[in-house]
Amino acid sequence: VFRNYQWGAEKRNTTLWYSDNFVGTELNVGVEYAELAKACGLKGVKVSTPAELEQALVGAIEGQMQRNETTLVEVVLNQELGEPFRRDAMTAPNRVAGISMEDMRE
Repeated sequence: VFRNYQWGAEKRNTTLWYSDNFVGTELNVGVEYAELAKACGLKGVKVSTPAELEQALVGAIEGQMQRNETTLVEVVLNQELGEPFRRDAMTAPNRVAGISMEDMRE
């Protein structure tokens, strides 16, 4: 699980479309996916450096191959927003139809 405490793709979209403003894309820091995995009976490992990631992947592969053990690796990343995956999909939303009070039910 790549963990950067945000919905990065959605945050990038909203910052591009709405003059660097965003809302609702920051995720709770208190959620720990490695701990959640442990609560579900898996092995959970949280890493934040390339060396830790390498060690965790070696351990996860060994655990799967030798002990039939499933490991969730939570990789903590920075919050840098990269370029969108599909630049052609990155256009501002268009208003398709207006909404008026006459359209609403009482």
